[in-house]
Amino acid sequence: MKLFNDSLTMRFNTLERNIKSKSNSFYDSYLDLLEATIKYFLDENSISYDDSRTCGFLVKEESIKNFLLLILKLDDYTYNKLPDYIKKCNDHKHKKEKTLGIDSIINYLKVYFDLVNYYIDYIKGLRVEFDANYFSSIYGETERLNNEYKGEVLRLKEELKESYESNKLSEQDIEQYKSLLSIKEIELLSLDEQNRLLQAQIDVLKDIKINSMEEKLNKTIDMLNNMQDYLVENRIIARRTSRLIDGKDITDEELAEERRKLEAIKNGK
Repeated sequence: MKLFNDSLTMRFNTLERNIKSKSNSFYDSYLDLLEATIKYFLDENSISYDDSRTCGFLVKEESIKNFLLLILKLDDYTYNKLPDYIKKCNDHKHKKEKTLGIDSIINYLKVYFDLVNYYIDYIKGLRVEFDANYFSSIYGETERLNNEYKGEVLRLKEELKESYESNKLSEQDIEQYKSLLSIKEIELLSLDEQNRLLQAQIDVLKDIKINSMEEKLNKTIDMLNNMQDYLVENRIIARRTSRLIDGKDITDEELAEERRKLEAIKNGK
């Protein structure tokens, strides 16, 4: 989602990444986004505030409270949820809770979107839609992709295992195959880094597989061409033998013409 400026949009993108990773850092990113958004509203409307104070203090400060309730016309529920969620975000940060639930995400974001839409109404802009289904769909997406990518890497490696072990790959492909990290080594990284690296490995393995298939195809074509050459010569020998049985020999001119005809047939002309 694109917000009022690049700074807010970047913060929202960070929050989305934490939802995708099911990371408890969601609470940090939510608090950071909420505070930056409120300060943006205040700056845009020339409302002074103490930049050193926390977001929880700011929303309770009388002039800011009046701006939110009387100017933006926030309903009581939305306004009261601001300090409530700010406190809960801070509690989660200190307690380091392990599980980030989708219900909490939906509740927190609904209040944030409502706040944003109150301001959009104030500046007579176009409202942004809150799509709970979208956030539910991306919840844990990074982990799901991680499992898919790992499975794809293992599948491709298994397909190429025989070619690699029997040295049927090109030297360049063998070196690339050797340079790939194991799944255990990759799992030492963050999920986002794992997925980037796994995607890169999938691309490398697919290229090696294509190169291997092209090499096999070229060898098959060469074998068929050699077989056709062999059949041409056999047919010429057979015809010459037939002539000799009849007490005649084939002349060099006739032999050349026979070879020309068979070559034309072989080449599809």
